[in-house]
Amino acid sequence: MVNLGLFSGNKPVKSAIVSFRIPYYTQWGQSLLVCGSEPVLGSWNVKNGLLLSPFHQGDELIWCGRIPVPAGFGCEYSYYVVDNERNVLRWESGKKRKMLLPDGVQDGGLMELHDLWQLTWMFCYDKLFLEYDKHPMFRSCDVLSSLFTFFSSSSWRP
Repeated sequence: MVNLGLFSGNKPVKSAIVSFRIPYYTQWGQSLLVCGSEPVLGSWNVKNGLLLSPFHQGDELIWCGRIPVPAGFGCEYSYYVVDNERNVLRWESGKKRKMLLPDGVQDGGLMELHDLWQLTWMFCYDKLFLEYDKHPMFRSCDVLSSLFTFFSSSSWRP
């Protein structure tokens, strides 16, 4: 039996369940996982991170997974796209996400994290560059089309 740090000796420690949920389209053979600063999320070793499971909700592909954590649990975490051997194909850009279980979470309680993939936006004079080629769900997005139109046709400068 694996000890997830929820029990110390014979004395049970209050615990909760953290649920990760993120919409993201992948290609066949790719998966999403969450990796973080604490051992239960791999201690930043992606090979030991929490592999998420996909399901369809309407037109969206949602990835989700759950872990038991002790009361007062906190960590930093990020999402990664991996292949079948957990080799990293891409990762979120930007700052690491932070999570801290709020006081008052009941023993056995559920904390759901509904996240969105973090994208990198770079402004370079009159062009907007976005890593959207890695994110096919955004290719036909009207908002991005509007931003590209605005920045390519305006005299805006940073």
